[in-house]
Amino acid sequence: MSRRPAILADRSFLVALVIAVVVALGFGVIVPVLPLFARSFGVGLFAVTVVVSAFAGVRLLSNVYAGSLADRIGVRRAVGFGALIVAASSLLTAFAPTYAALVVFRGVGGFGSALFFTALLALVVRTVAPGERGRAVGLLQGAFLFGITVGPGVGGVLAEPLGLRLPFVVYAVFCGSAGLVALRFLPPVSRGDEPAAPDTVRVDDQVAAAPPRAPRGLAQTWRAGRALCRDPAFVAALVMMAASRWAATGVRFSLVPVFAVEVVGTSRVLLGAALVVAAVTQLLVLWPAGKVADTVGRRTLGAPAYLLFAGISALFAVSTTVPAFLAVMAAYGIGTGLTSITPPAVVADVVPAEQTGVGVGVLNTAGDLGSVLGPLLSGLLAQELGYGWGFGASAVVLAVGGVAALRMRETRPARAASVAPAAR
Repeated sequence: MSRRPAILADRSFLVALVIAVVVALGFGVIVPVLPLFARSFGVGLFAVTVVVSAFAGVRLLSNVYAGSLADRIGVRRAVGFGALIVAASSLLTAFAPTYAALVVFRGVGGFGSALFFTALLALVVRTVAPGERGRAVGLLQGAFLFGITVGPGVGGVLAEPLGLRLPFVVYAVFCGSAGLVALRFLPPVSRGDEPAAPDTVRVDDQVAAAPPRAPRGLAQTWRAGRALCRDPAFVAALVMMAASRWAATGVRFSLVPVFAVEVVGTSRVLLGAALVVAAVTQLLVLWPAGKVADTVGRRTLGAPAYLLFAGISALFAVSTTVPAFLAVMAAYGIGTGLTSITPPAVVADVVPAEQTGVGVGVLNTAGDLGSVLGPLLSGLLAQELGYGWGFGASAVVLAVGGVAALRMRETRPARAASVAPAAR
């Protein structure tokens, strides 16, 4: 009989999942409202995209430093303060008097988001046992996915009778509540939260002395990030993360909807249903994928998962009927779920404990680059050469991720602990 994973009985991990769901729900609430709210200031379409991009752009630039900050002040405080910054940003956005103020307020929220998401992932991978990291990452991503999937429907309902500003107030309340819960109930797990632990550090399954201190300042943070990139397994995780986010968020939410309407001929309702199907199949594979990563290996999961996802992405070009499109969307969700586990697990395996925040920050930066470059380059190729080239580019990038996984060493600890570290 299989033993019940300890993470399912860990109160602090369950609190982290609740926080993830609450913040993701709030973010989902404003997704359908933000472009319309920006448009209400009487600006053009490009100005609307600037508002949408301000949040993502600041987050992209802040990820690494936010990770360093989390290492210094403690991931519990970083999760709480990051959520509170997003709450303040959202509340200010709700009452923005001008378009310029709207851009600034949304941009500030990007830093809070970088601090929150980096710290929450760092907290999870540092407090669960090495043998349960894959499943923990899967559950955390599932929590975010659930909130983001449900949230837009709530936002549309709120905006219709109550106006475009109210959803931002709701988002502020959600994030503020999550921040307070984090500060009150999440465990102390780093130097910023509790007395320093003995000077030992994990390197795969070995123990070494004198861990690197949490870097202070941009220059030290940059040097720490470059030092981590000397590990080929860490670099492979960055390549995989950029590839999966290129396809999973960049292409899926930019090129796919246009292709569905213009080529397949789906209605907006059917397109929405297809996106939900992809979200459901993604949710269904997260736990088993995490279990494979924990029990068989990160590399064993990663290499076939990325190569399979590459093939699925290429199939979009020939999925020109509604049944074929729906089938590929279901498969696309599976590919997204299978490829989302390995990169964070590898980073947790190879990065010294005192630099988990920096490592996760660099990983998130690679992912955000994929999210930004994916729509731009695939969209440009689709516009100039046809949709097949756009989806083909995504397939090539995913195949590169598969090769990176195939070539890297296995990082799963050979003797994974059955309980979490002492900080738990």
